[in-house]
Amino acid sequence: MRRPNRDERVFISLPVLNEVENIIPLLDRIDGSLAARPYVVCVVDDGSRDGTVDLLQRREIDAPDSLHVLYRTKTRRGSQRGGALLTALEWGLRHTDCDVFVEMDGDLSHCPEELPAAVDLVRDGVCDVVIASKFASRSRVTNRPFGRRFVSRACSAAVRALLSRTVKDYSNGFRFYTREAALVLADTKIRYTSPIYLSEAVAIWLRADLRIHEVSTTYVGRNEGISKLRVIDLVKAAIAVFEISLRYHITGFAPKGARVLTGVAGSGENYSVRK
Repeated sequence: MRRPNRDERVFISLPVLNEVENIIPLLDRIDGSLAARPYVVCVVDDGSRDGTVDLLQRREIDAPDSLHVLYRTKTRRGSQRGGALLTALEWGLRHTDCDVFVEMDGDLSHCPEELPAAVDLVRDGVCDVVIASKFASRSRVTNRPFGRRFVSRACSAAVRALLSRTVKDYSNGFRFYTREAALVLADTKIRYTSPIYLSEAVAIWLRADLRIHEVSTTYVGRNEGISKLRVIDLVKAAIAVFEISLRYHITGFAPKGARVLTGVAGSGENYSVRK
């Protein structure tokens, strides 16, 4: 078990795309929650065109020690959240000595006020990974239509059946983990840079026998109507989870070769990354 160290720095991965209305309030709330703790936020912008970049550039000048922004040029359709998170993770491992890694959304769907308690669970050695679970007993989900909630629960049940019932929420992107857990992901060949990466990452951690603990959370839905879901996306996700389950239960997860900052090795994505 890791020994508690209150001086450990926190690294926060924050993928964003067109969040001009949310990014500054989010950064302010993160700062308010972690004001007494050393931390650094790594924002990965996937080509915002609404003024988000201008706000980030000004903010970075004012807070050079606690904010770093990476700009990616996306060339494929669809959310590439997983690729953004991997880019931030690799940057954090290479350029910081942070011991606690955090992932969260850039649209205020996750509450920054929950950061201290979950960070302390990792710092105190209670577990290797903390997932803020939408399905924990005292969790609250607000501003999310019933249809979207139903699909979320159905998909979660399917993933649990294919992977492991020890985890309730494979898809929420509000996570906290040790540097060692970050290295496990960085050293593994990741196949998915879409949001299905979230499930792949949990499967990798489970296969590595890391201790995963779920905590209650308040999740705020953001423009998530059922109409935004496409059947083809659900089919692709189902195929991907089945493939992940084969690796989790049978073949294992292959190690990755050399890591590169200008993308995710073996991901098949075309991105340029600049500081």
